[in-house]
Amino acid sequence: MLDLEFSECSKNDVKTVVEIVNKAYRGEKSDKAWTSESHLLSGKRLNDKMLEGILKEPNTKTYIVKNIDKIVGTIQTKFVNDAIHIGLFAIDTSMQSSGIGKRLLEFAESTSSKLWNKNIFFMEVISSRKDLIAYYNRRGYKSTDSYIEFPKSELWTTLIDDELKLLVLKKVKNRF
Repeated sequence: MLDLEFSECSKNDVKTVVEIVNKAYRGEKSDKAWTSESHLLSGKRLNDKMLEGILKEPNTKTYIVKNIDKIVGTIQTKFVNDAIHIGLFAIDTSMQSSGIGKRLLEFAESTSSKLWNKNIFFMEVISSRKDLIAYYNRRGYKSTDSYIEFPKSELWTTLIDDELKLLVLKKVKNRF
């Protein structure tokens, strides 16, 4: 089993976290991960300025996971409307499928449940990403059959003609 260390993301971690997120979601062909959206979107998912702003947001915690002192993943939790939003979840492409993501998600859920005394979680996933939705289903997240428009940004452009929608997934844990 990997020796993982979980902690809050700091300003010193920004560059590494941005790199991990962008490779996991929009990586080049050589480092494509199963989480990649590069067939749907071009550009960056995140930049340093965006993450620095996120780190200052109230009711938001961004976590990192290290393996042998190297950052290998990140996840964000945010207290919103009496529930906990999960986002910015990415694992280093060279470490995917090793169980790190499962453990990081469990850590984030447990830590944020205790912090905000809530047991309801939600997230959004591109609705056409069936493999990613299945991953979250295995972790207890279920479709709400609610969709929201995919956000627009100057950082990315859509590569397909179809409208991108985000499916809202929800999980209710039995205990904190």
